[in-house]
Amino acid sequence: MKWIGAILILFTCTWVGIDIAKNYTKRPKQIRELLHALQIMEAEMVFGQEPIHHVLHKLSKQLSPPMSYIFYDISEHLLKSRESLQHIWQQNLERKWHHTAMKEREKEVFIQFGQTLGIHNLEQQQKQIHLTKVHLQRELNDAAEDEKRFSNMFRALGVLSGLLLTLIFL
Repeated sequence: MKWIGAILILFTCTWVGIDIAKNYTKRPKQIRELLHALQIMEAEMVFGQEPIHHVLHKLSKQLSPPMSYIFYDISEHLLKSRESLQHIWQQNLERKWHHTAMKEREKEVFIQFGQTLGIHNLEQQQKQIHLTKVHLQRELNDAAEDEKRFSNMFRALGVLSGLLLTLIFL
């Protein structure tokens, strides 16, 4: 019976360490996806001159979850609601951001970007997209650095803490 408990403790601690490390791996991927979304948005808005709800709907089809869900919900709320784009944007990001592996800094950058959507001419909007890309690129560099630094550490920490607890309880 002790061995079963020991194996469960070791397995659980290892799983927790791997899960934490997975978030450090997902964060740079999701930031890259946001950068890609901004490029698509710029092309659709500036060169295709598509309405914003069409652009967001196209983005939702091209991105992977959880980002696709966020853009889909924003586009659907725009069609059904009379609220401003900025309010819908912020409300959806606040409600759905916890499904991502990204931090509050990325959320704030994206909320600030949403506050500028639809209120400027195309040239100003393009400048806002470029500014947002610069901020996200800086966050991507930080996320990649954090991934290198912490990802393997948390995997090893999970296994080692599991072994420690197992030795203590046996």
